[in-house]
Amino acid sequence: MATSYVGEITSLTIGGVDLTAQCNKVDFTVGQTALTITAFGDAGERMTGGLQSVDGSLDLYASYGAGEVEAVLYDEVGTGTTDIVLVIKPGALSASNPEYTFTSTMIADYPLAIDHGQIQIFTVAFSGGDWSRDITP
Repeated sequence: MATSYVGEITSLTIGGVDLTAQCNKVDFTVGQTALTITAFGDAGERMTGGLQSVDGSLDLYASYGAGEVEAVLYDEVGTGTTDIVLVIKPGALSASNPEYTFTSTMIADYPLAIDHGQIQIFTVAFSGGDWSRDITP
């Protein structure tokens, strides 16, 4: 029987800086680019995995100062070398508690919007680079 899980983020680092307490939401899709390997005589199209693909976004509560959200994002924007590490829930890494690592991903920009009387949130997109899933305790 499948187990449902109420989401929480145990650990989130961007560029080696722990931003767990400022993160509200994480979305990501990982996979591989589909490449055609169809040959003469095949009755249908044949595919294989190519390069890894990464697309994601983070909602981070705004905070300012050295080592805070705005400064970390400022340092990472446009470099194409950002590392993001995410652990979903507390406890040892396992098949039911993986760690996802996005290496050399690109944060192309970060939107800054301020609504009067509201908590400021940076919604930051990242893409490209490599990804891995670790379940080793």
